[in-house]
Amino acid sequence: MSNNQNVMKMDFPLDPEEWHGAGKETLWVTPLGGNRYRVDNMPFLAKGVSLNDEVTGVRTKRGLQFSEIFKHRGHSTFRILVEETATPEEFQEQWLKLAALGCTCEDIDGDIPLFSVDVPPTVNVKKVIIILEDVSHMNIWEFEEGHCYQAEAANSK
Repeated sequence: MSNNQNVMKMDFPLDPEEWHGAGKETLWVTPLGGNRYRVDNMPFLAKGVSLNDEVTGVRTKRGLQFSEIFKHRGHSTFRILVEETATPEEFQEQWLKLAALGCTCEDIDGDIPLFSVDVPPTVNVKKVIIILEDVSHMNIWEFEEGHCYQAEAANSK
């Protein structure tokens, strides 16, 4: 998250019928003018949005609510759910493969070992997906795509 003192919270709606059971995720955003905001942290559950994306929002009695994506800024987001049988050492050994490519992650405070993985625009997302899949087959983690910018950009050409 940036050190900007103008950061605020924005609620992103979620489907409570999905595995997490949550109805919303709150992300930090920085106002850019008008109703536009920059996402300042990695989403854990919201789909279709990544770090640094520009989004629009609406102020309501419940606070700032997400409206739509204004512009993707090239980052991709994946989620890793660590298997109960995996040791911290096994996880760390595999995570280092992603870190060596330039990925970063945040973990969620809570009962489930959930990590949000940021893939910067300079990182080859295909290599990231190969590692995520290989480690998933090793039963160390499960993963899901939150938003894959590079795949989206390739499909639009």
